[in-house]
Amino acid sequence: MKHVRCSALLTALLVGAASSQSAAPAPKPPQIMTGPGSYTGTVSGVDLMDVDFMFIGAHPDDDGGVSATFARYALDGGYKGTVITLTGGEGGGNATGRETGRALGLIRQEEERRSLSMLGIQSPHFLGLQDFYFTLSAEETQAKWGGQAFVCDVVRLVRLRRPEVLVTMWPGPGTHGQHQMAARAATLAYNYAGDSSYCPELAREGVAPFTPLKLYYYPPSAEATTVSVPTDDVSRSARVRYADLKSIAQYNYRTQGWDAFNTLPAKTTPPETFMLVASRVPTPEKETSLLDGAFIAAPHSPLVRFFARPKSYDIGAGQASDVVLTFTNTTQEALRAVRFNVAVPAGWQVSGLNAARDVAPGETVTVTAKVTAPSGVAATNVPLTVNYTAQQGGQTVGGRTLTAVRPLPAVVATFAPTFDIEGYQAFARETGTEWVSGALATRLPLVVGAVTPVKVKVTNRSAQAASGKLDLALPDGLQLKEAPSYSLRPGETQELTVQIEATRAALPEGRQSALLPVTLTTGSFKDTANAYLLPSLTVPRLSAPPTIDGTLTDLSSGASGSFGPADLWWRTKPDSPADASANFKLAYDDQFLYVGLNVKDELVACNIAPDDVKAQLRSDAIGITVDPGGQSRDTSTTFMAAAFPCTTAGFGARGFRDADANQGPMEETAPGMQVASRKVDGGYDLEFRLPWAAMPGQPKPRDTIGLNVVMYDGDQADARVGANISQSGLAWAAFSWGGKQALPYLWPRVTLAK
Repeated sequence: MKHVRCSALLTALLVGAASSQSAAPAPKPPQIMTGPGSYTGTVSGVDLMDVDFMFIGAHPDDDGGVSATFARYALDGGYKGTVITLTGGEGGGNATGRETGRALGLIRQEEERRSLSMLGIQSPHFLGLQDFYFTLSAEETQAKWGGQAFVCDVVRLVRLRRPEVLVTMWPGPGTHGQHQMAARAATLAYNYAGDSSYCPELAREGVAPFTPLKLYYYPPSAEATTVSVPTDDVSRSARVRYADLKSIAQYNYRTQGWDAFNTLPAKTTPPETFMLVASRVPTPEKETSLLDGAFIAAPHSPLVRFFARPKSYDIGAGQASDVVLTFTNTTQEALRAVRFNVAVPAGWQVSGLNAARDVAPGETVTVTAKVTAPSGVAATNVPLTVNYTAQQGGQTVGGRTLTAVRPLPAVVATFAPTFDIEGYQAFARETGTEWVSGALATRLPLVVGAVTPVKVKVTNRSAQAASGKLDLALPDGLQLKEAPSYSLRPGETQELTVQIEATRAALPEGRQSALLPVTLTTGSFKDTANAYLLPSLTVPRLSAPPTIDGTLTDLSSGASGSFGPADLWWRTKPDSPADASANFKLAYDDQFLYVGLNVKDELVACNIAPDDVKAQLRSDAIGITVDPGGQSRDTSTTFMAAAFPCTTAGFGARGFRDADANQGPMEETAPGMQVASRKVDGGYDLEFRLPWAAMPGQPKPRDTIGLNVVMYDGDQADARVGANISQSGLAWAAFSWGGKQALPYLWPRVTLAK
C-alpha cells in the first residue's frame, strides 16, 4: 500500500527545527525515509499526487453513485482518492439563481469541491471541456470536444495521480452523451496509461507511464452488478451512516435541486453498485470491496498481477480459440510450481496448460490456452474462470480472474445497428470490453401505420456454402411482409432488407408509442432488437395564417394528436388525464410551422420570472422538437422550441429555444417565432408559430420531418421563484432516456401535405 505515515518524518523535522535554535553545532541533515509507507528519497511532486482510487465523470454531481463508497475508503480506510470532472456543468440548469454559462460552471465546481471534501476527497480536477446542451450522442460530444485529444488529458492525470482503481460511468448508448465519453476516456486510460507509446507527448513533460489495476462502471442494470457496497452501516470517523454522509454531501448540489431530496438522516439507504469491467489482479469469487485484489489480498493469494484476455471475444463453435493468460510475481519471494487452469462449461475443452513453472520475483509469464466450445452451443456470453495455484513459503497459494467469450455458429444474422450502437460496439472491440455490451439490442424506428424497411446482415463464418431463410418473431400488431432467403459462399456477408408493418394494434392501451422486442433467428443464433413504434401524422398546408393569440379555433383544420399519463418518459406518472395530458393540432405554410395545444393541468405553476426563460424542465412547460431534414443524428441540426404558459408576471407565454445548437430567448434565437397562452377551465391553451427560416433547413411539401411534442408538469403551488419543480414528463413519443428531446431518429414522423 502507498499510504504515507508521516509522523516519524514530522518528528525529525521538528527536532531539526528545535536544534537550529540552540548553540549546539549544526546537526546533520535529517535522513529521508524510504520504502513502503514513506516518501521516496527525492520527495518528488508525484508523491504528493499519489492516490489509491479515482472517479472519472463528465459533470459535477456525476460522482453521486460512488459518494458513500469513497467516504468509506477515504474517511475510515485511510486510502486516498480523487475525482476528474471533464466539464464544469455549465450547460445544466440553475435552481438557485440566474447564473448561466461559465459563471454557473464555476459555481457547480465549487459545489463539487465542498461535497467531495465532506467525503474525504480534497483535490478534484476539472478539465474545462464544454458542457453544451443536453445530448444522448457520444458522437456529437466527441465532435464538440474537438476529437479525442482530451483523452490524453485524462491519461496525464492517471499517470500523475497513479490510482490503482478507476471508477466511471456507463460508456454505451442509453445515457447522456458526455457520460458516455467520460467512461470511454476512463476505459482508454485503464488500457493504455501504462503504455509509453500512447499519448507520447506526455513523455516530454516527464510524466511516466502508470498501469491501473481495476476498472469499474456504473452498471447499466441490476443484473450487471458485480459489487454491492452497503450504505446503512455507521462510519467510524463521522459517527453517522454512510448514506447520511452521502446525503449531506450531495445537499451541496443545490443548483441542480438536490437539496430538495437530500436530507439528514437520509430517507433511504440503498447500496452503491458497480460492475467490474477489467482487472489485472486476482479477485475473490464474491467481491465486497472495490479494493479487493489491489490493496486487499484475495483469499489465499498474495498481491500478484494476473489477468486473461481472449484473442477474440467471438469464437467459432467447434474451433480452438486462444485465451492469453498474463501473470506477474510482484512479491519479494519466488512462486514455485505455478500452474494455470481455465474452468469451462461441460462439453468444452481446454488445452495448452499442462506444464508447471517457477516464477521469480518481478518476472512476468504469458501462457496461451486453447479453448474449444462444442458445436451447437448457445451463442451467448460465457464467463471463463481462470485460476492459478503455486507454492510460496511452504504454503499453497492461488487466485482467480475472469474473462468471457461468445461462441458463434456457422451462420449469423443480425439487425444492422443504428450508428450509435455501431459506434459503441466498435469501441468495445477496440478496448476488449465486448462482453460488457453483451447482446446490446439495436434500435428499429418503426412508423405506426407504415411499412418500414429494416436492414439485416447475414454472415457465413464456415468453410462451406450456406443457405436458408430468415425467421423473425414479431409481437402482435407487427407484421412481416416477406422473409427473404440467403445464399452465401464461405466467409461471405450479405445485407438483406425485410419489410415490417407496424399497426396501432401493437400499441398498449392509452399509449401513442411503444417499445417492443423483435427477434431474428438463423439456425441456433438469435439477435434481438428494440422496435420503437412512432406515431405519425400528415399535416395540412394552411391557405391563411392563424392568429397567434392563445385561441385555437383557427387551427381547427390542423392534424390532431394527443398524449396522456400513459405516455410517461420521465419521473412520476400523473394521477389522471386531468392532472396532465394534452390534445394538439399541427399545420404549416411556406413560412411557419404552427402548433396549438389544449393542456389539461389541475394546477398550473407560474414560478419562472419573465426574464429567466430557459431550461423548460424546471416547471410547467411545453416543448416542440423539430428535425426539419428528418435525418438528424443529434440535436445540433434540429430546432427545439419551448414555452412556459405563464410566469411570475401572470398568464402570458414566454418562448425560447432549449437544448439545441442555438439556445436562448426566442427574440434572439428565432426571429419571427411567436407564442401565446390563455388560461382555460382545467388547464391552458398554448400556441406556437415556429419560423422555418430559423431552422437548420426548410422542408418542402411532401417531405417527412421529425417532430415531437413534450410536456412538463410540476404541481407545486407555492414553488420558489426559479425552482426546479418538475414532477412528470409526457410526450407524443415517450421513451425513457430515449426519444424525448435528444434522439431525433426516435421522434414521430410528420409529413407535410401538398
